[in-house]
Amino acid sequence: MANEFDVRKSFSRESMKGMSGLIIAGVVLLFLFVLNPIVIVGAGERGVVFSRFSGVKEGIMQEGLNFRLPGIESVIKMDVKTQKLTRSSEGASKDLQSVQITTVVNYHLDAAKVGKLYQEVGMDFERKVIEPSIEEAVKAGTALFPVENIIVERPKLKAVITETLGKKLLLYDLMLEDVNITDIRFSDEFNRVVEQKQIEEQKIKTAEYQKKQAEQHKQRVILEAEGEAEKQRLIRTELTKDIISMEWIKKWDGKLPVTVLGDSMPLINIGK
Repeated sequence: MANEFDVRKSFSRESMKGMSGLIIAGVVLLFLFVLNPIVIVGAGERGVVFSRFSGVKEGIMQEGLNFRLPGIESVIKMDVKTQKLTRSSEGASKDLQSVQITTVVNYHLDAAKVGKLYQEVGMDFERKVIEPSIEEAVKAGTALFPVENIIVERPKLKAVITETLGKKLLLYDLMLEDVNITDIRFSDEFNRVVEQKQIEEQKIKTAEYQKKQAEQHKQRVILEAEGEAEKQRLIRTELTKDIISMEWIKKWDGKLPVTVLGDSMPLINIGK
């Protein structure tokens, strides 16, 4: 009987231990999978910790495995990699002509200050901060140049927009990397003026070309006329010499002139 009691007592203790283990395992599973205290922050991300009692906490969760207080803390993951935003903005030139500038902006969040950005602006920082700042920078840039110089001064325009936008975004802990101007468009009225100007310039070039051609033709005609006149003069000169020679021959009696010494002088061809 004693042995039977000891066996039962031992079995009871083992059962209790087994039950305790199951309870502990259940609590751990409940804690891990239901309450979910583990937070994994991915590559190129930072975690902003928000507490129900204290709001946004100062500490920022880094990449990898992190822990939070279940039911008390929540984590907002923010992308700190390079991001791209394409925006078409309206501006006015120095001479008040309408200009549309399309820019591609590359930027990233300051990884150490994402908590402040989330607290002051929220997740919609592109709409609230970046897009209005691009509009402002484009207007500031285009206002410095006459409309006809905007294309030529494109590098300077880009520099102005980049500087203006960079300073504005820095106020919100947004880091500007680069600005590219991908398209510049003008009003239909200005395009018509430019087209008409090009037509007029082409007409002037055509007229100048025709004038130059006419001048060259005139010079060629003059040279040809002068050449023909010189040719005729030479012909007349030769004819005159031949005529003189013929007339002298006609009048010659066939006798050579006699010198005072009685010698005959040779016949001289006076036409040569």
